[in-house]
Amino acid sequence: MLFIALMLLLIPISLVGTQVNLFALDDDRLTQWLVLLTHSAGKEGFLLTLVVLMGWTWYRVPECRRQWLDKAMQLGVLLVLAMILKTGIKHVTQSPRPYTEVMTQSLTLPSPQHFYRLDAQQQALAMEQMNGKVSSARLAVWEQERDYSFPSGHTVFAALCLLFFGGIWLEQKHRLSALLLLAWSGSIAFSRLWVGMHRPEDLFAAVLLIGALYLFVPKRYPWAWRYLPSFLRYQKQ
Repeated sequence: MLFIALMLLLIPISLVGTQVNLFALDDDRLTQWLVLLTHSAGKEGFLLTLVVLMGWTWYRVPECRRQWLDKAMQLGVLLVLAMILKTGIKHVTQSPRPYTEVMTQSLTLPSPQHFYRLDAQQQALAMEQMNGKVSSARLAVWEQERDYSFPSGHTVFAALCLLFFGGIWLEQKHRLSALLLLAWSGSIAFSRLWVGMHRPEDLFAAVLLIGALYLFVPKRYPWAWRYLPSFLRYQKQ
């Protein structure tokens, strides 16, 4: 249900996001807010996001306390596999970031692919030439993320959180919490289009990847309980 909802939500997000003018200089305030939002699913804030979601789940869903090891194992496996597959797909597809097209249009680069032939110092110099041509808030994000585009790692994380935590909440009828998490996931996806880091296909691929992983990753790990210290086993069902 949440998977379908997010996929459907990506349609209007993509329609609006593809109309964003990445050369706009007058949207810095909005861009700054969206950058803060996107950081909640990036290396800057994903751990804090996980802590908040786990804390809320522990508080709102007491049933999970008796299954905490199974849930922790499932989440850990999902996170590890998602990051490995996301990174591998990026290296195989080598899809340039949309901002490299902006740099090409501004005559900073001869082609989007050329950006990835430059070393780190040359990339930084090319970025400097974009000062005054694009929003400073957007440019700051570009400078931090110089890898490939497909699929969206931030959307991978957001979709994973939605299916895992949102799924738990829906099972216990916490629909408002799940709805808010869906809105956050969609906002993360939109923010990636807004700052010029991704195309719609990157977002859809990210959600499909997590949907497939969520189907195949086990939810129960009975063998893991045997290795727990005895004082922790009382919570097992």
